[in-house]
Amino acid sequence: MSQPPPSPQAEVRRIDGPGLRKLAYYGSVYSPEWFKRSLPPVVAALSFALVAERRRAAVRNLERVLGVDRWTAHWAALRMYSEFAYCTSEAMETFSPRPKPLCIERPRQDAVLDALREGRGVVVVTGHIGSWDIAAKTLREADCRVHVVMSREMDAATQAFVAAARERAGVQVVLSDASVFSSLALIRALQRNEIVAIQLDRSAGAGGVRTLPFLGASAAFPSGPFVLARLAGSPVIPVFAPRLGARHYRIHIGEPVLVPRAARDPHQLDRVMRMVIAQLEQIVRRYPWQWFQFTPFWPESPAAAQADVEQRHRALP
Repeated sequence: MSQPPPSPQAEVRRIDGPGLRKLAYYGSVYSPEWFKRSLPPVVAALSFALVAERRRAAVRNLERVLGVDRWTAHWAALRMYSEFAYCTSEAMETFSPRPKPLCIERPRQDAVLDALREGRGVVVVTGHIGSWDIAAKTLREADCRVHVVMSREMDAATQAFVAAARERAGVQVVLSDASVFSSLALIRALQRNEIVAIQLDRSAGAGGVRTLPFLGASAAFPSGPFVLARLAGSPVIPVFAPRLGARHYRIHIGEPVLVPRAARDPHQLDRVMRMVIAQLEQIVRRYPWQWFQFTPFWPESPAAAQADVEQRHRALP
């Protein structure tokens, strides 16, 4: 009798359990430089071969992003896995007790610091582009208190290991599936003129979702960042940190978007969200191999899109 294929969760645990995560950490921090430069593509190729569901999802996503056939998207996805391995290794090294210097290109005009000078806090929306860990740490090094809302890891031990590394660097971690009291704490953080960073390309967790156009098709985006911004009176600013080379990153800070009180209305909320999603779309087009999406981002059909949104709403606490 043939064995059923492993679930996506089982696939992820196969290559990203706590033991392997710690091994990757120690290799990224303590191994010689030649090893750090040569190992990530090897790890990427092995992961690409082992996780069939995530590989197929990455290929489908890149077909749309690049507008290419499946075979071309297959090789693009392998390159994406390699970029992800380098970004992950360098982020682990950066959050360690033995960080190597990073070359970080910053914009001349920093809309985040400008907004903080006005004393209203900032909702930073980011995505899995380059290293959002390094983007958060860069904000923290600018003497800004940063709260990062992130999805829970599949394994509790892995979750504790990852959160501890980020908090040692001064980045406070808030789980996206936490209680409503966490949302109240985030509003208070914004009112204290702090930064709340939330991933725009992950729609799971507390808060609603809206289905909006993205790269030519409808996709689900979280409305939570915009609701927080409206309640706290804070601007929403996109921030991304694509990788340009070995320990070399560029901080992209987008245009601030204000969320009016009228955004209680779904149509007004959609209008505001589209302004920010358009900026995400621009950065994905510019760095397609660094948009690290390993699950299907677009449902197969409009009916599937609606069913996906309804399922997410039912899963909310």
